[in-house]
Amino acid sequence: MLTSLRIHGPVLLALLAVVAIAFGRLVTTPLWDSLDSQIIFDAHTLSMDPSAMFDHVGFYFSQPLLQLAFLAEYHFFGLNTSGYLAVNLVVHAINAFMVYMLVNMLFPRRSMAILASVLFALAVGSYGRVFTTIHQLESLLLAGLHLLVLYFFIRNDFRREGRVWSPLFLVGLVLFLFTGLTKAASFSLIGCLVAYKAFFYRHRASRAILSPDILVFLAASILFYLGQHKWGYQHPTIFENSNDASQFSLLSFKNIFRYLNLMFFPMQQSPLLDTAPNWVVAVYHARIVVRVLLTVSIVSYSFFGFVFGSRAIRFFIAWTYITLFPFTSHTASGEWLNLSHLYLTSLGFCVVLAAGASGTSALLKRRKWRSLAPYLVPVFFAAISLGVAWKLDDKNKALARSADAVEMREELVRSCQQRPVQIRESR
Repeated sequence: MLTSLRIHGPVLLALLAVVAIAFGRLVTTPLWDSLDSQIIFDAHTLSMDPSAMFDHVGFYFSQPLLQLAFLAEYHFFGLNTSGYLAVNLVVHAINAFMVYMLVNMLFPRRSMAILASVLFALAVGSYGRVFTTIHQLESLLLAGLHLLVLYFFIRNDFRREGRVWSPLFLVGLVLFLFTGLTKAASFSLIGCLVAYKAFFYRHRASRAILSPDILVFLAASILFYLGQHKWGYQHPTIFENSNDASQFSLLSFKNIFRYLNLMFFPMQQSPLLDTAPNWVVAVYHARIVVRVLLTVSIVSYSFFGFVFGSRAIRFFIAWTYITLFPFTSHTASGEWLNLSHLYLTSLGFCVVLAAGASGTSALLKRRKWRSLAPYLVPVFFAAISLGVAWKLDDKNKALARSADAVEMREELVRSCQQRPVQIRESR
């Protein structure tokens, strides 16, 4: 334990520093999102009588961990939104550390794992939108649990040959039960576990893919889904701002490549374009050609990566598609695109960038300074990520200064001040 802490502890501290430097400015943004205001007010209401949450069976199938997290945040921060956003950043830094631990376990090069985790910490591929609102703690917690389950599952497979009675497996199973925040997350996680078993089949001494540990996870997932369907909250969380039910169709297949394009080319119709430099607008107008070329490149890399890539590269390519698929559903009105859904998927993108830069640099190691040239690619994407995140924050700060946002904050303060009196009078 002490040895692991000495080896990996500095990486965690470094990632916390990277996230603080890159995104610390986000915590100064006042409350501007109506959903965040509702979450704080709900937490205030529950704080009067937290036991009310446990009075119905549905609580245990309807995001209990998330509700308790918001309640704890309200206890410590009250109406100070900076604390909520700071928690988001800390959770993200821990998730980046789990990326490092996972990649370090599957790849033989520690430096590559560090690079992948730094890129993930800088939100490469997801571009920081997930940090800008309080309610996105759901995505961050779910991603963290996803990574932890995968880490303990693979660790158990390496050290205990996948035994279901080992402490590593039992910890992973408990964490897996916590991932029941959404149906999509549980089943996509099962897909990632199966992908690991398949791509590391020979490395695992050819043990069965559908082994008892996988079957236990699958049974737990099905039981949780049935309980959620009968007692839990039915409205899909990934479309919380829409009253339309989501559906899967042939358009979902197209949405896969729309999302993958967005990781490489994070430009879509947005008010941000109104204040963007002329060269950015020119690139946006050429988006159709860029997206076609990117799609061809993505399909090509995926194919050749599966055919000629290492076990780990194949796994992370599969990870990208598996974790993305649950979010490719759409509403009848065509809603589908959300940068926040790329958060967990972007891990595969960060690993591919890190592997490509490290591998190419190794081929050029005799060229002295030229061997550093491949790292310009991940640096380029990191710069884009920070630019997009800061632009989004500037837009959110402008929204927070609007009359509607000021009135919303004042109404929240009044509601929280009046609520205790209302409760006492009702009793």
